[in-house]
Amino acid sequence: MADLLRAFAGREGALPRLAALVRSKCRWARFGRFMLASALAAAQAPASDLLELAGLDAASGDESRVIEFIASRLGGTHRRGSNGTLVAYFGQGAPRTLLAAGVDEPGYAVSAIQSDGYLRLQPLADAPFGVGLGEHFLGQHVRVSTVTGSVLPGVVAAPSVHFGSRGAYRRTETDDLYVDVGASSARQARAAGLDVLDRVTLEKRVAPIGGGWIAAPWISSRSGAAVLLEVARRLEGAESEGTVAVAFVAQRYPHNAGLARLLQSLDFERVVLLRPNGGASSGIAAVRGQSDALVREIADLADLEGIEIERRPPHGFAFGPFGDPVPWRDEQAYAVVLPPAQNSATPSAAVRESDLSQIASMLCRLAGVRSEPSAQQRPPAPARAAAPIHRSGSLARMVERLVEVPGVSGKEEPVRTLLQTLLPPYARQVMRIDDGGNLIVRLGGGEQPDAAFIAHLDEIGFGLGTISSDGSVALSPKGGGDLRLFSWQPMMVHGSRRSINAVMTGRRSLDLGLSSREAVARAGVSEGDTATVFKRFRRLLGDRVSARSLDDRLGCATLVEALKRLEGPARRARGTVDFVFSVGEEIGRLGAQHYSKSASPARVYPIDTFVTSDSPLESKRLAYARLGEGAVLRAFDESGLTPTAEIARVAALARRHKIPLQLGVTAGGNDGSVFRSLETVNVPIGFPLRYAHSAVETADLRDAESVIEIVEVLALEALGAR
Repeated sequence: MADLLRAFAGREGALPRLAALVRSKCRWARFGRFMLASALAAAQAPASDLLELAGLDAASGDESRVIEFIASRLGGTHRRGSNGTLVAYFGQGAPRTLLAAGVDEPGYAVSAIQSDGYLRLQPLADAPFGVGLGEHFLGQHVRVSTVTGSVLPGVVAAPSVHFGSRGAYRRTETDDLYVDVGASSARQARAAGLDVLDRVTLEKRVAPIGGGWIAAPWISSRSGAAVLLEVARRLEGAESEGTVAVAFVAQRYPHNAGLARLLQSLDFERVVLLRPNGGASSGIAAVRGQSDALVREIADLADLEGIEIERRPPHGFAFGPFGDPVPWRDEQAYAVVLPPAQNSATPSAAVRESDLSQIASMLCRLAGVRSEPSAQQRPPAPARAAAPIHRSGSLARMVERLVEVPGVSGKEEPVRTLLQTLLPPYARQVMRIDDGGNLIVRLGGGEQPDAAFIAHLDEIGFGLGTISSDGSVALSPKGGGDLRLFSWQPMMVHGSRRSINAVMTGRRSLDLGLSSREAVARAGVSEGDTATVFKRFRRLLGDRVSARSLDDRLGCATLVEALKRLEGPARRARGTVDFVFSVGEEIGRLGAQHYSKSASPARVYPIDTFVTSDSPLESKRLAYARLGEGAVLRAFDESGLTPTAEIARVAALARRHKIPLQLGVTAGGNDGSVFRSLETVNVPIGFPLRYAHSAVETADLRDAESVIEIVEVLALEALGAR
């Protein structure tokens, strides 16, 4: 419960989303009311500075959310510069000590809006964050902050593993980054309030992991600000040696523009700069070419506080091609302090509040103030409007519930259990689970089905392998996927007792924040468990949605919706139709193979994704089906062909019933290809899906509605209802 509350802390609209989440789970969790009551009670106490700061968006030049939050919790006399930098002053007398930390994060500015609605980007970060920054944004959920103050969700287009060389490494430069907000034209994007110079940041997920670590995108970029907020709290009302200034610096990325302006505007005897990416232990360094007297003084104070601090080489600063290369003043002493962080310079950087508190104590000593961590209650953060709630139909709500449940191939039971509750009552009365784990609903009373509709329950993910003595866990892919799209991203490990937070490293291993094999075992994690990327269901513009495992939870949802429409015809049926929710599709169509050993339908209709090249990253030679233009008859893929007579039959039915239907050739395979009987013909039908096998699979619910309609028509034909 504590982890859940902390994970939601500091998020805009967190409480309404938490309440909605709990309500959705409470339908099958007895303790839901207790959880919600506890969450509401906990909401009365403010979250920590670090948790709040880590959840705010602040790309360079758009730091107002962070600055306003800091100002609401800051005492002393403070003023804000024209570029957004906030400086608070404590004590009296000559300027003595300046403590400064940046507040912005690596991100992008929108540089253009294409005619097809995609946003193009220009990076706002230089080294070290700017190096390979695109790799961390590729295939991820993002937030677009407009110049008018609104925020829209989006996803960064990802290359599909179904096209070209599977798993081939393609370096991602800025030219390969396209933000999909669900718009199909520049006019639609601009009508939603988007424009050039809007800021794009990674969507935040603040996740406590083991060992007291807190992981979040670029959290190390906010650790310095969290330290200085604690320092300011302790300085308020205390006597210090001269005036102490605490500065929260805007526009750090790129080129340290805000820092250069700060140093040229303020004249202090000594300056301590808190910088991110200090490694797993605290670090300290001199500014290049300057005396290290201050560095030695801070190192001595660290010993008094019991902080292990590592001396680093002089810390270089880039001030850009047009900046002052040497903004330092000779009469001042400078030092750089680097708070400890794991997985530095990644979207899953992790820091510990205990480490930051120690550094705050050390800096207070430097300022001539000895104080314990403040026990006073922090002033409340400013009220924020709840995130807008999209009104959606039953299909969207069902898909959201389905995608949030983990179901890696071989471990589909949670998805199957939820899906049983979603079936209409008449279908629940006739459903069964076969020996292979497939959930089957048979309409009609025949021994063999005239038609079978199949959607698969499983999703790609990872299996847990060897657990090392240091607590790291080896991973093995379950189903195809490009590992670049998951490296350094938040993950969920689905253990024997519960799901827990983790981080996937760039070494195909999991970091749970735990330091031993025994600690991992105590957390309820063992070899053979599974892991998935953290699930997010997002509504984009119009009817477009994005989530991991739309392949094929959206297909499952279309079959459930079709079953709701077929109750009457099913009771009058002369024919027989099976609706099959299969397992193991991503690892060899195992469930469909098992079902095919006992069933030989005249026609089998796999209801799955149509992996489309409707993306600027892909060639349009293959698999081009546009989102929003209807279902796709997937007549030709790598697993087989559909006879032209069947193509003509289904197309004619669609025209007769005015159902949008596209015809397509794509890559990959489908469950219907395992049916080898001479009596069975395979007719795959799907919905166009962008960015297949990524965390941001994107589809259009209008296409899913078309799938429902064509399934209904085909099922009615096979049932031959009287």
